[in-house]
Parts: sequence; C-alpha cells; structure tokens
Amino acid sequence: MAKKILIVCDAFPPNFAPRVGNLCKHLNSDFELTIVTRASTNQSWPVQLNRQHLTIHTISLTQGKKWAESLLTAGDYLFNLSDHLLYNEAIKRLKGESFDLVFCTSYYIFPLLCGKKLAQFFHIPLYIDLRDIMEQNAKPHGFAKIQQFFKLRWLNQWRRNRILKKAAYITTVSPWHVKTLQRYNPNVELIYNGYDRDQFIFQPIPTDRFIITYTGRLLDLSLRDPRLLFEAIKELIKDNEFEKHLTLQWYVDKESKRDVESLAQRYDLLKYMEIHDIISSDKMPEVLNHSSIVLVLSNKATEDGPHGIMTTKFYEALGCEKPILCVRSDEDCLAETIGKTNAGLAGSNIDEVKDFILNTYQMWKDKGFTHQEINRTEKEKFTRQVQAEQFEQLFNHVYTKNNP
Repeated sequence: MAKKILIVCDAFPPNFAPRVGNLCKHLNSDFELTIVTRASTNQSWPVQLNRQHLTIHTISLTQGKKWAESLLTAGDYLFNLSDHLLYNEAIKRLKGESFDLVFCTSYYIFPLLCGKKLAQFFHIPLYIDLRDIMEQNAKPHGFAKIQQFFKLRWLNQWRRNRILKKAAYITTVSPWHVKTLQRYNPNVELIYNGYDRDQFIFQPIPTDRFIITYTGRLLDLSLRDPRLLFEAIKELIKDNEFEKHLTLQWYVDKESKRDVESLAQRYDLLKYMEIHDIISSDKMPEVLNHSSIVLVLSNKATEDGPHGIMTTKFYEALGCEKPILCVRSDEDCLAETIGKTNAGLAGSNIDEVKDFILNTYQMWKDKGFTHQEINRTEKEKFTRQVQAEQFEQLFNHVYTKNNP
C-alpha cells in the first residue's frame, strides 16, 4: 500500500525550491505526495516533476495586496502569523483526508509551526528538513546586533527549537548543521544538497572567451566575499594576452548587481564585467557549460560564523564538471568537499588563486573549453537521485516505527 506524505514547504516549483522539487521528482512511486505551500510569483524553477499521485495546494496568504504583506511581516515577527494562516486554509482543503507522515521543509522558521500543528491534527509523526539555520550566519556586531534584536531573531530561534524537540526526525545539509541541531533533538541526519544527474551534465562547448561565471546573490561580504578574486584578476590582467580573452560574467539580482559594480570600480575591472539578471534553473546547465571557471563565493568559517554553508551552485558546477574556484575558502565543510571531489580550488591566498586561474586558462587555450577531472565516486554522493533514496529510507523508518 502506498504511503501518504503531507509535505509542508515554504516554496515549491516553479518557485525556487530545488531540494523539495528534486525530492518529489525522484522519490519512488510507493509514495503519494500532497503539497501545502505558500503562493509566490517566483518562476525560477520551471522543472517538470512528471509524477503521478502528486496533489499541490498553493495558498495565497495576502491575495497579492502590498499592505497585507506589510501586516503579515509584522504578524510573523510577533506570533508566526503566516503559519497560522497557512494551517487554517490547509485544514479546510485537507478535511477528510489521512496521511502517514508530515514532512516539513524550511530555510529559516516558516512553516515549521504549521507543519507541527498539521502533524498534531492528523496524529502522525513530524519530520523536519532544514536547508539553512540562523546560526550559520556571522554573528552581528554593533548596530547590526541592535537590528537583529529588533528583528526578534532570538525569539524565532526559541520558537524553532521548541518545534524541533517535537520532531521524530530532522535532516539538514552539512556536518556542522547536524552537530548544531543535535543540541535540540538527537535524531538528526545529514542529507546534502546536490545536483540532478539528468540535468547537470558536462558538455564540451568551445568558447572564444575565457569566462569566469557567478550565479546567485552576494548577500553580504561576511558570507560571500569576492575580493580575493578581484585582487588576483587585477594582477593577472597585466598580461595583455590574458586581458583580451577575459570576461567576468555575473547572473545576479539587483542588489548584488550594485555590489558587483561597486567592487569592480574599486579594482578598476568594470570593463571586464558582464552583469545579467538571475536566470531560471533550466538555463543553468547551458550557462555552466559555456563557462571556463565557475565561481563559488564563500568566506572563512570562524567561531562567530559563517558556518557550514554548502551552496547549491557548487553542486551544479560539480555536476557539469567545470573547474570551480571558491573564494574565500571557508576552510571547513565546503573546502573539504571541493578537495574530496577534486572539483577545483578553495582559495585562501592570492598566489594559489592566480595559479589556478592561469592553469585553467592554459587548458582553455589548448582545448577551447575546460573540463575538471572530478572524483566520480565522490561526485555521485551528491546527486539528487541518491538523496531521494536517503530521504526514502528515513521516511520508511519513521513509518515503520509508527506502524509496528
């Protein structure tokens, strides 16, 4: 008999949701899936799931009204209003149905409370998946610390931890995240993010330029710091041949665009920049395969953060077997994974970054394209297909435990 899972998530395709989207795409047909999620105008993950027994309840919490969004934000700070609204509408739509398990996935705190309440309503186990957690970011100082206080981060963390204690199982995305969350619940398992092996495949595409590509957002220099790259490029362009071939290509949001332009001006590199809007996931393999180097931005993990951040962009470049340059090295989980997979360089100083760029540039000159000799055994561990199998094992474990 098929097991029925109620998935409660903050985002679902075509909204940007690669972890839960790939799970639903690759989980075997023994599972019937019902989705409860918040409506969004984001269309950046237009991937076809092609799955039977998939029911999606997309719930608008504000009916598109801007004033309602502002009230909702305030209500979330005070008492998790979005969770209550999502729960109330979900109960109306799911009336008379039955499920074996609630799987609730979140990048912060919403919709954990809704997931917990639905598990209580249906008298079934709660399984929580956390893609990001508050503790991974650098600890704020000075005025930023005051801002964080008024954003009630401490209250949200307390609320989250109370819910975590109720979960039958928790999964998360790095060894550091596992260790941190085990303070609140001992049943925490590691399931990395990754890439879809059917989508992210190496293709030898010759290009007439040496292209270093970044896709995503910058957010904050404490999390993603490209300055080591700019310093290395500044020295390398003294070679006229390298200079005439170089393009730094950015696919970023509007806020990151301003940051990139500001940094490029500071290093007098603006003429090498091509800055584009963020692209949807279906276009990502083509962009990666046209790239000579894929840039992954990070920063050194310290006692005050950041910690354990394993960006999806790394895995997608790994799938396409393109040379990865990670700056600044986190000297932690990400750097270790880059080393194990032989995916490229996690750079800590300007000389090794320059050497890596020059060696990759020579490969591009010789072949017209670049290809990284990945450790295939390690690479396979990070496929979405393998991760779906890991989720499936845990779902079955929780189900069997609840149905002896």
